[in-house]
Amino acid sequence: MLKAYIDESYTLPSVRGARGIYYVGSLLVDEQQDEYINRELSVLRENVHRKFGIPQDAEFHGHCMFHYKDDWECMYGLHKQTHGIYKAAMRILADSGGILTFRGIRIEQGNEEYQWKVREAHGLALQHCLDRINFIGESLQEDILIIADKVEDAAAQEGRIRYIQENASHEEYEKRALANILFPFHWEDSREFVGLQMVDMALFISARAASAEAKGNDKSQGDKAVLATANIIKSNIRNSGVVFAEKQKITNEIF
Repeated sequence: MLKAYIDESYTLPSVRGARGIYYVGSLLVDEQQDEYINRELSVLRENVHRKFGIPQDAEFHGHCMFHYKDDWECMYGLHKQTHGIYKAAMRILADSGGILTFRGIRIEQGNEEYQWKVREAHGLALQHCLDRINFIGESLQEDILIIADKVEDAAAQEGRIRYIQENASHEEYEKRALANILFPFHWEDSREFVGLQMVDMALFISARAASAEAKGNDKSQGDKAVLATANIIKSNIRNSGVVFAEKQKITNEIF
C-alpha cells in the first residue's frame, strides 16, 4: 500500500506573472520513502532550531517560510539562509524518490461560465489529481491511502469523489473509477504530518515557479532563485501541468 499526501495552493491573478490557478498536489510514497522523509526533515528541523531559534516543533510551510510568518517569524531578514533551508528540504524530498503530481484549474476573470468558486476549483483539481494518482497506483498494482490537509468542506469534497467512483460504470465516468484509491480519506492537520508539510512546500514553490516562468526574459533574481529551488524536485514530478523552462545550477549549500 502507498500513501498519497495531498494539499492545495492558489496563485492569485493579481500577483505579477500569475495566471489565477487553483492547484492540488500529491506526494506519493511507500513506507520506506515515508520514513526517510520523516527522519531527515526532523534532523533538518532540529539543526535549524539550534542555529536560528525556530520552535522545535516548527511546521515547514511554504507560504510562512517565504513570508516569515508564524514559526518562521524569527527568520525575517535572513533571506539567503531561509532559501537554503527550503532547498535542503526539497533535496530531502528529491532524494526520497517520492512521486509528485500537480493538477491545476485555471480561474478565468470576467467570464461567468468559468469563474469558479474556491470550493468548485478545489473539487475539480482534486478530482483530476486523484485520476493521476489512481493511474500510478494501477500501474504499480498498489492501493493508495489518501492523507489530505484539512479543508472546511471535506465531507462534500469526498462525497463528490465517492459519487464519481460509484457511477464509474457510466460511460461519462468510466475513466474515473479510482479503483486503487482507498476510502474514506484521512483529513488531517498538516502540523502532525511531515508528508503534508513536504507536499505543501513542493506545491508552493512549483506554483511560484510556474508564475516566474510566465515572465519570460523579465525574471528577477528572486524568480531565478525560485526556479532553482523548484528544479531540485523536477525529476520527482509525474503527469503534471507544471513545467519549468529554465534550469539553474543546484549547489550543495544548506544554510
